[in-house]
Amino acid sequence: MRDDDGSIADLPWAAAFDPAANARVLSSVQARGFRAATEVVNRFVRMAEEGLNGGDPASGGSAATAGRDVDRVLSAWQKVADQLMRSLSGTAQAAQADDARLDLANASSSGQLVLAAEQPGAVSTEVWLHNGGAADMGKVRLRCSDLLSHDGAVISSAVVRFEPDVVPMFARSSRGVTVAVDVGDDVAPGCYRGTLLADGHADVWLPIALTVRFSGA
Repeated sequence: MRDDDGSIADLPWAAAFDPAANARVLSSVQARGFRAATEVVNRFVRMAEEGLNGGDPASGGSAATAGRDVDRVLSAWQKVADQLMRSLSGTAQAAQADDARLDLANASSSGQLVLAAEQPGAVSTEVWLHNGGAADMGKVRLRCSDLLSHDGAVISSAVVRFEPDVVPMFARSSRGVTVAVDVGDDVAPGCYRGTLLADGHADVWLPIALTVRFSGA
């Protein structure tokens, strides 16, 4: 569990909750699987080619069959390789899109916060704050603007909550912060958009979008 201040940096297994680290591990596992599959198929192809080139000259039918087997294996391998590459590419893109993060040391941000309310009540998601530098950045407080829909409806920033509300950003640390929005039963359906900011870090921000799918009484 996190400490009261939201810190997990001092725990030996803190990296297990870092979505960026998890994405890197997943990509590494997929890459190793891709290499292993390549080795197995290449070995099978070499065996088939050796049978084709070293067969009895009198057994022309067997040689022709071996040749067709090689063609089928190569065709199947091309399909497998294409599927694996698309899978790796899709995983990387999904990880990048889903990883809402604020890099305070480098004054950069990536991803977005996306929420959906199917019924009245609280909806939440998570944003990660990172300080990869050697300096303690002190305590950071997140803020959110009002959320506006295209027709002028407003969800006030007063119903947006952060847990923890103040985050100590020590050197070389990462913190996960829960962003929750209390959606009342009088809110009109639609997509509401706003901006997430960090006090004292003018160049760091994220878009936030909340889709309300229910119709109030």
